[in-house]
Amino acid sequence: MLRVVPITLAIILCFSNLGFLNLGGHAGEQEILDLQVPRSHLTQDKNVQAAPINELYNFEDLTENPVQENSAAIVQREENILRLYWDIVPNAVKYEVLIGGATLSAYTNGIEIIVEDVGEKFQVNALSLDGIVLENKIPIREIDSNPTSPRTTTEFDKMNYPPIYPVYSWIPVSGADHYEIELIKDDKIIRRYFTESNSHEDNFDLYDKTPVLDEGNYFWRVRAFTSDAQPLTNWSEKTESNSFEVKHQIRFCALGDSITHGGGSISVPPSTAIYNWETYCAIPVKNLGRSGDTTAELLARFENDVLPFRPEVLFIMAGVNDYRGNILGWESVENLILLKEKCEQNGIKPVFLTPTPLNPAQIQRLNFIDMPPADWQEHQKFICDWIRSQEFYIDVNEKLTDGEGNLKENLSADGLHPDFEGKKIIGEAVAAWLDKYLNLK
Repeated sequence: MLRVVPITLAIILCFSNLGFLNLGGHAGEQEILDLQVPRSHLTQDKNVQAAPINELYNFEDLTENPVQENSAAIVQREENILRLYWDIVPNAVKYEVLIGGATLSAYTNGIEIIVEDVGEKFQVNALSLDGIVLENKIPIREIDSNPTSPRTTTEFDKMNYPPIYPVYSWIPVSGADHYEIELIKDDKIIRRYFTESNSHEDNFDLYDKTPVLDEGNYFWRVRAFTSDAQPLTNWSEKTESNSFEVKHQIRFCALGDSITHGGGSISVPPSTAIYNWETYCAIPVKNLGRSGDTTAELLARFENDVLPFRPEVLFIMAGVNDYRGNILGWESVENLILLKEKCEQNGIKPVFLTPTPLNPAQIQRLNFIDMPPADWQEHQKFICDWIRSQEFYIDVNEKLTDGEGNLKENLSADGLHPDFEGKKIIGEAVAAWLDKYLNLK
C-alpha cells in the first residue's frame, strides 16, 4: 500500500502542473467573497453589442410539411454568369478576383460574376486584413457557367458532430434580393427562413437561433429571390456538406459563446471547420456553442441544450461577452458556480476553460465591435482565478495572451475572436486533457 502512494501523488502532481487539476479544492460561493472582487467597471456601456452576426430574418415553423421538388419556374437571367468556388485560405479576410481588367472582392470562398464570355480568364488571390496577399492564384475547385441553383458552403461533413446551432452559408447569387432557407428532417420541412431584402452581395449566411435537438437526419437548402419575390434560382442541391445526423448520448460536449461556436477572420462563419476549435481535438466533441452568449444565457439554456445529449463531460468556456460588456467578474463566477452545480446534479463532469482575452487596439481599429470597459482585464482575471481553483480546468488564456495581457495580435483579425491558430491552440489543449482523462479511467 505504501508503494502506491508516491505513484498516485506523482500522477496528481503531473495533472496539476499541466493545468488540468488544482489541489486547492473546490471553490464555492463563499470563496467569491474571499477574492479581490472588482465591484464596478471604470466605464459603463449600456449599449454593448454581441459579436456581429446576420440576425435579420423571418421564421416560420413548418414542422411536418412535405418537401417540394425544385421548380423550373425561375426568372431567366439575361446576363452570362460565371461562378467560381475555392477552398478557404486560413486568415484570409477577403479575396480579390481579377477578371477582364477589373478587380472584384469576395468575402466568401466563391463568387458569381456577370461576364460577356463565360470563358473569361481570371485569377483569385487571398488577402489579409491589411491587404497583404496570403496566397496568389488560388486553385479553383469548381467553375460553373450560368448556374441555376446556389452553391452552399457549409462543411458539416468535416465535423464529427453537427453544431446544435447551425449556421447556413452559401455563395451570394448575382442579382439576388433575398433568400429562402429550409431545414429538412427525415424528408419533412421543419423550418423555413426568409432573409431581409438586401441590395448588397454580402448576404451569404444565416445563424439559426433555434437549437437542433431531435435525433434524425437533416439537410438544409437555399434559393434566391428577386425584389418582387420571384424565384431567381432553384433550390440548392443536397450534398454531404449540407447534410448532418443528430444523435443523443454524446460523451463529450462543449458549452460556450462564439469562441466555441466558431468562425473567424471577420468574415468566415462557424460553418467552416478550420475556425472551430473542435476540429483540432482528436476526440470528437459536440459543439453546443451559441454566438453572443453571456454566462447567464448559458445557464438559462442548460436544461434545454445540454441535457438531451447527456454528456459524461461538459467543457464550459464563457465570460468574454460578460467582461467586454457590463457584467462584473463576480456575477460571471456566480453563474459559473450555478452551471457547475447543474452539471453535478445531473452526473456530468464540468471542465472549465479560462476565457479568451481581448485586444482593444484591434477592436478600436475596426470600429464595428464596441470597445470593452477600461478595466476588463480585472474582471477577466477574477473569472480565470476562480476557474484555476477548480478540480478540473484547462488554461488556454495564458497561451493566447501577450505581455500586456491582451489577445495576441497575430491570433485575431478583429481583436475578439481567435482565428484558426488560436482555435488550434484551444482544441489541442482540450485534446491533451481528454487524453489524460481517458488514460486514467
